[in-house]
Amino acid sequence: MEQADPRLATLVAAVQAGASYRSIAVGVIERVGRESLQRYPSLKAAIKATKTRLHQMIGAYTEDRPPYRQWLAELQQAADEMARKAVCRRLLAGHASTRERLPVLEYLYPACFGDSPPQRVLDVGCGLHPLAVPWMHLPPNAYYAAYDIDTALCAFLHEALPLLGVRGEAAICDLMLGPPPVSADVALVLKTIPLLEQQRRGAGADLLRAIQAPRLVVSFPTRSLGGRNVGMATTYRGYMDALTAAEGWSPRVIELPNELVFVIERHTPSRSRM
Repeated sequence: MEQADPRLATLVAAVQAGASYRSIAVGVIERVGRESLQRYPSLKAAIKATKTRLHQMIGAYTEDRPPYRQWLAELQQAADEMARKAVCRRLLAGHASTRERLPVLEYLYPACFGDSPPQRVLDVGCGLHPLAVPWMHLPPNAYYAAYDIDTALCAFLHEALPLLGVRGEAAICDLMLGPPPVSADVALVLKTIPLLEQQRRGAGADLLRAIQAPRLVVSFPTRSLGGRNVGMATTYRGYMDALTAAEGWSPRVIELPNELVFVIERHTPSRSRM
């Protein structure tokens, strides 16, 4: 049995002292911290490396720590669907990834779901994306399960989902350890694969294979956060071409202004139900 590094507790405390990392799940900080301690002999260097990797995973996508209680109050005070959409649109603009998607909200979900919106949705590495539920036109009594590594975000989404007209939950899940043990009609894996592949080559493909859903909606950014075109579309299309060919999947591709979306229909056994 591998012996625990006595420096890990010090590393975790140092990382959590920074406001940007305080709400990241402790288990994720510990995993990244252990890997950093194995790589760097200096505790100071390991702490810096841990913060850098966590920033790549979550910090780079949110400009400030969001006022979740205020946001929840605004959703609670929204009188009708139009008002809720207005609040959600403004909140989605606060996250770099979902901000880019705002111009195509009306088009994206019909293009992904077709004429049969899913009854059960799994959203992994979700960020603020569940706030797009009002544009998904899900059926009555639909269930939406969202997973992320930010505890404050998950607490907010858990309370927000019923206000958006769906049953659901938002919970912590470290995708490097595998997907949540639930099944769904469709799994949304939006701009998440590159973050996993940065941590371990093959981790993104492993996740897609393990998810229990007959339909996968997988997307990749085609421009950097600064808006530069650095060949990401070609790189990620090649990645998905190789993976889908190996798995026998035939994806349908949707090209958005800053995002490449793959809709994959497949047959997969169901394990546990939500």
